[in-house]
Amino acid sequence: MRKVMIMLLFAAFAVAGLATLQTPASGQESAPKATKESRWHGVIVRIDKDNSTMDVRKGTIEKKIHFDSSTKWTQGTKGIDMSQFKEGSDVICLGTYPSGSVVMNATRIDLRRQ
Repeated sequence: MRKVMIMLLFAAFAVAGLATLQTPASGQESAPKATKESRWHGVIVRIDKDNSTMDVRKGTIEKKIHFDSSTKWTQGTKGIDMSQFKEGSDVICLGTYPSGSVVMNATRIDLRRQ
């Protein structure tokens, strides 16, 4: 009889412990995860101004970079015109990848020394 009571008491504590683990804390909502900014450094292979994209190659890997009117075109710390970016230019692209996409949305494209 004593063993049965101890086992029931142990089971009650176990159930109570599991119930508290599954209950979310009140007042805590999950905040959306901030997208991490990515960086890609390479040479411009082609620029498609009609579709606002460029292909940038690093070694044997090419990545497609999407730019828009909010993209900052820079050389060091100063802003420059997009027309100075040509095929063969060495660039660093900063931006984010939308979930499930392989195309980077560039927030800044920096022209390196020629």
